[in-house]
Amino acid sequence: MKKDFEASLYEQMKINKKIVLFLADSVFDLYEEFEREFPGRFFNFGIAESNMVAAAGGLAKASGKGDGELIPVVYTMTPFLIYRAYEFIRNDICMQKLNVKLVGVCSGVKNNNLGPTHHATEDIAVMRVLPDLTILSPVSPKEVSTAFLKSLEHNGPVYIRLGKAFETEIYDDAPQFEIGKSTLIQSGNDITIISTGNIITCALEAAARLRNEGITADVINMSTIKPIDAEGIIRSARKTGRVVSVEEHQIIGGLGSAVSEVLCENNIHTSFERIGFKDTFCTEYGWHKDLLEFYGMSPDSIFNVCKNILNK
Repeated sequence: MKKDFEASLYEQMKINKKIVLFLADSVFDLYEEFEREFPGRFFNFGIAESNMVAAAGGLAKASGKGDGELIPVVYTMTPFLIYRAYEFIRNDICMQKLNVKLVGVCSGVKNNNLGPTHHATEDIAVMRVLPDLTILSPVSPKEVSTAFLKSLEHNGPVYIRLGKAFETEIYDDAPQFEIGKSTLIQSGNDITIISTGNIITCALEAAARLRNEGITADVINMSTIKPIDAEGIIRSARKTGRVVSVEEHQIIGGLGSAVSEVLCENNIHTSFERIGFKDTFCTEYGWHKDLLEFYGMSPDSIFNVCKNILNK
């Protein structure tokens, strides 16, 4: 996802002269290319994420509205962007309703062996409560470019949550993307699996195992976390009567909480389980696949949770 975003960013900056890139030194591979192609539209703040976010807000505000408006894109590792600079995101971006795009890479536990200080398993929760902020979470590399393009078309603050590398592609071609709308990846009648981010590949593997046992599942790509697609959730939940949410994030405050709010507020009576980190930091060390297995987010774990719901 990282390389796909950087390639998309490069193409969009060639097309749209209003985009200005802000970096915090930690993830970018294309310094020379961007310095050569976009002089005056590329700023590296070093390890000073709060200053970077504040400057992006200042640039967006100072450039004004209309033809002169600039679009700052703030890009760095998710744990440092969200946790270090949260006050500035809240006060300098969201409170001012500024047209700044915040892009975090290495979300979830994609930084595996770097440990919990370098993981981002609470970012959806803390960002979801901020008024006027749109949250996008593409599920595969081909969805990254379309989500980023839609974020640029949207007038207002946007947070895009990305993985890192080696994500499994689930689309043959770049998919259609609409902010606030989910995508039904596959249709079924027995259970609904709602996921966000590339962990959806684990959900799809679990759904394939269920299908081998004659059980069919709706698998929903919830690539917009906020505003969430309540209509899509309600429609599927009414059809299957059983819902499971899957996220590489804390189950408190994340996708599962958002889904449960929709179900409760609309009086949808279903069996419901949340799969994700259960009020714990990821303190184990290992490769990404190992961490998902240890914390109950592997295809086997998702399959077993679904079977348990079906057997109740």
